[in-house]
Amino acid sequence: MKNPCPGLWLPDIQEQTKHLTSLTNNLITLSRMEEERTRLQMIDFPFSDVVEETVQSFQALARTQNKTFETSIQPMISLYGDEKSLIQLVSILLDNAMKYSTPEGEIFLRLEKAGNNVKLSVYNTADSIDREQLPHLFDRFYRTDKSRSSRTGGYGLGLSIAAAVVNAHKGKITATTQDEHSLLITVMLPLKTQGR
Repeated sequence: MKNPCPGLWLPDIQEQTKHLTSLTNNLITLSRMEEERTRLQMIDFPFSDVVEETVQSFQALARTQNKTFETSIQPMISLYGDEKSLIQLVSILLDNAMKYSTPEGEIFLRLEKAGNNVKLSVYNTADSIDREQLPHLFDRFYRTDKSRSSRTGGYGLGLSIAAAVVNAHKGKITATTQDEHSLLITVMLPLKTQGR
């Protein structure tokens, strides 16, 4: 018996195809970042400007969702690193904050120098954060709430890619919560040193 309305399934099939394509691309990115022989295109670039530009599209999205999105970006910070992957890092952290912040919640990004490092912090309000889950947030395919997979999209790879980018730049990434209703992800990246 033929399906009388095959066209009804088409949007679902197209959506799942997009998700699978995204999953494949993310796995490829993660594999490349984790390979020791990965050749990063290390250059000096204006990290403050790059963060400002990346933030703009997320601020526009936050307005459409009635979320408060504030920033504190120290100007004139130059970084020695792979610009493309560091843009991806900032985008992943902001995308994660947008997806998992509470309805009409708050998001805050701060960029500043901290000694010999650049400190990037992304904060968002959240429904509930289990402190025991924090060490696993950067694990491949890890999701704190499996029931939200279909609502938020993704497969739990974003923060794994973020951690791989940070590690490739010899930095450090951590996740903390003060009150179990907010999440703070902090990235420390070494500033350019002489002789590089």
